Order: sequence, then C-alpha cells, then structure tokens
Amino acid sequence: MGFLRLYIGGRYIWIMSGLFLLLIIGPLIGRFEIVSTHIYVGDVLLAVLLLAVARAFIEDRSHFWVCLGLGGLAMIVGVAGRYLPADAQATVITIALVLDALLLAYLILLIGGDVFTTLEVDADTICGSISVYLLISGVFASIFTILVTLDPAAFQIPDPPTGRDFSLGPDRLMAYFSLITITTVGYGDITPKSELARSLSNLEALVGQLFLTVLVARLVGRHLSGVDQRRDAAAHRR
Repeated sequence: MGFLRLYIGGRYIWIMSGLFLLLIIGPLIGRFEIVSTHIYVGDVLLAVLLLAVARAFIEDRSHFWVCLGLGGLAMIVGVAGRYLPADAQATVITIALVLDALLLAYLILLIGGDVFTTLEVDADTICGSISVYLLISGVFASIFTILVTLDPAAFQIPDPPTGRDFSLGPDRLMAYFSLITITTVGYGDITPKSELARSLSNLEALVGQLFLTVLVARLVGRHLSGVDQRRDAAAHRR
C-alpha cells in the first residue's frame, strides 16, 4: 500500500518511471512504427514522459507551461522533420534535439534544486534524485546525437543491427553510450573519435560521479539530521 500511495501522491516517481521506459523499453521496441502511420513506439514513450513532467509541475503554472512548451515544440519539430527533404532533415532534427536538451536541462534545475534543498528525505526525494541522474544522461545523449547528426565521424559506431531509428528523442545508440559513460562502465563498442566528442564524454563521466558523491553526502546528512530532530522531539515529550 505504501508503494501505491507513492505512485498516487508522488511527483517524481512518474518522471523516473518515464525515464526508465525510454532507457529500457525504448531501445527494444522504440523504433517500431505503429500501424504504418509514421508514429513510432519511441514517440509514445516520449509523450508518456512529457505527461509525467506535466503532472509533476501542474500546480506551478510557470514551470508547467515552460516544460509543456519545450516538450511539445520538440515533438512537433521532430515529427515535421520526417516529411521534409533529406537535405533539410539534419537541420530540423538538430533543432528538435536542442529543444529536447533544453527541456531535460530545465528539469534538472527544477528537480535538482528541490532535492538538494529539501529538509525531509522521503521516497519521492529518492525518486527525484534518480531522475536527475537519468536526466543528465539524457542531456548528453541529445548532445551526442547532435554531434553524430552534424559529424557522422565524431564516434566510431558499429552498424546498428536493427536499422536506423526514426523515433523522436536522442538516438538509441547514443542514449546507450551516454548511460554507460555516466556510469563509467565503458564497454568500448562505441568510442568517441573527435576531440569534442571525447571532451564531452570526459565531462559526462565527471559530472555523473560528482553528482553521486554530493548527492549521497547530502541525503545521508539530511536523513541523520531528521533522525536527530525526531529523537530530540521525543526526548522533550518525555
């Protein structure tokens, strides 16, 4: 019942769930087209994430409209790019990815500011922390996809076994590369070749590790502080 209450009343667990869908389900079935309509499963997953964001910030109208505007515009531009000539698609895809990155970066600022300033550490705070970590990976995935779009030689990429991914959002291979970079797993199947790609990969690895270090210290400190306050309150009641 506690888990159900978290899903009903929590703000960030929905965003975390949407990000997990994109990262886990997206690479598996995101590229598949829905009934030959030029709408892909990945588009639906991105829409689910956008709905989760809207739900989280619906009570704060300014943040709600900024998130909805950036996300909606990114989806519209991305879909419109599918109907343009091939020579214009790269420009439109880049614009859509820039909007994606801006939305994710904005969410990082909103959720991260809440997580690092909250006085009470609860389950939804933990979900928010995980969401920020995954959002950082998403921002870099969008940036890496822009690099590949503008310079196909920026990365050494194996031939994708399932063909090109036409769905919205970051390229699935770049999302995979971003996630293994931020977690410092580094399988080596995709490697940065250009100087800019290498610098950004270094930056993501450092940001990911620094975030985890600071986050754990912050949450543990807040948790211990809350325990002490509850202990003092109980002692005063006696």
